Amino acid sequence: MKLINKMTIVSVSNVLFGLTLSLQFSSCKAISPVSPPIAVSEYIPPIQKVSVMNIPVEMEMKSYFKAADEAVPYEFKGKEQNCEDVSYDYKFNRNPIKIEGKAGKNSQSKLIEIGIDIEGKYALNLNYCAKCTGMFSATENCVTPRIYASCGVGEPMRRIKVEYETEVELKNNFKLESKTILKDVIPKDKCAITVFSYNATPMLIKEVKGALKDLSKQIDKEVEALEIRKEVESIWKTFTTPIAIENYGFLYLKPEKIGLENLKMKGTKLNFSVLIEAFPKVSLIKEQDLITKLPDLEEIKGEDGFNINLDLIADYDSLSSIINRQLSGKIIDIKKNKIILQKAKIYGASNQQLSIEVEFIGSKTGKMFFLGTPVFNDSLQEISFPDLSFQIETKNALLKSAKWLFNDKITRMIRSYTKFNMTAVLEESKKKIESQLNQKVSETISLSGKMKDVRVKSIFPDSKNLIIQTNLKGSLNVNIK
Repeated sequence: MKLINKMTIVSVSNVLFGLTLSLQFSSCKAISPVSPPIAVSEYIPPIQKVSVMNIPVEMEMKSYFKAADEAVPYEFKGKEQNCEDVSYDYKFNRNPIKIEGKAGKNSQSKLIEIGIDIEGKYALNLNYCAKCTGMFSATENCVTPRIYASCGVGEPMRRIKVEYETEVELKNNFKLESKTILKDVIPKDKCAITVFSYNATPMLIKEVKGALKDLSKQIDKEVEALEIRKEVESIWKTFTTPIAIENYGFLYLKPEKIGLENLKMKGTKLNFSVLIEAFPKVSLIKEQDLITKLPDLEEIKGEDGFNINLDLIADYDSLSSIINRQLSGKIIDIKKNKIILQKAKIYGASNQQLSIEVEFIGSKTGKMFFLGTPVFNDSLQEISFPDLSFQIETKNALLKSAKWLFNDKITRMIRSYTKFNMTAVLEESKKKIESQLNQKVSETISLSGKMKDVRVKSIFPDSKNLIIQTNLKGSLNVNIK
């Protein structure tokens, strides 16, 4: 009987010892849930919104008007000799032409008016014979004393002003059509001969008009020689050439249509705005240069500036490093237990959500997987995971071995440590693109651009990277020497 009791005691002790070992082993066993599957959706780039780039262009026309001016003499002389009535000879000296441009009738007009003035001076000698006869000679002779008079001789020359008006139209093929007419001849100092009651002004106007009859033809010839198409082609070529942007690939402006507005003259400078309808994009791959032929002008309407869809690529390793700096060493107390967060990494993506793996030590050791949808907060310029929660395999593992770990406090803490402020990244991309929009393209053409705004449109988790779809707005000018 005693033997049986002794054996019974030993048997019970062995069972209790084994149970204790089993519990201890269960308590120390690391939590290691199955890694979640990765299932990445296909990335579909956003639809590109058309950009209308308004490019101010200024062209100096001084050389063209100078050529027209120099093609016509600066001094004119003429005379008309009559035996009877008034005879005269004159000298007319003109100054270089003065140009006053006018704006088009409206912003879309391709028609401008140019006022051209010529200041000049004249001197006039006149004589008058009341009666001539050929009775006593083979030629007629004045039978009364001739009366002589002058204007601007032996005194300051008399002033006169000549006004032209040039109408210039830009055709859709970039050719200029010019039509110049003599508008008016205005004697500032009239020539009225009182000694024989003669007004020489109409005669002078007739002579000046005849002397300057070729100037209008020369003006039209030189204006129509202005090669606007050549200048616009250089702009078009610039816009069809990819622009390298450090770390982001290449900016393709991809122009498709071209228009022109605000045609006007300011002094000797022709000003207009080239409107280019384009679909710019940024690509990591340098595509073959597609230099398309300059199309004819079209009417284009739209907001000034440009819109660019730019994908910023944030690889998961760099994002994991940011999480680690914020999370490593943090202690979470839960119901007299504690865990110490060690490190975290973004494990991968699944149906536009990110899986985040977190390793920990403390009352329990192991790792947990969380699943969350990245969301961008525009006002804070921050990416966060507001729906971050335990991944299903982790949830099941915790409920089996450490139910106390399945706690909202942990998810709240992990959410707070997995935020990314994008201010610096967006500002860097803005500066890099702006620097490339301010460069000298050739000896005669330079770009000057300004980035106005960068906005995150959406976020897409890829297999290896977080693709941040941004929209950039700015302006671009082309300067031509």
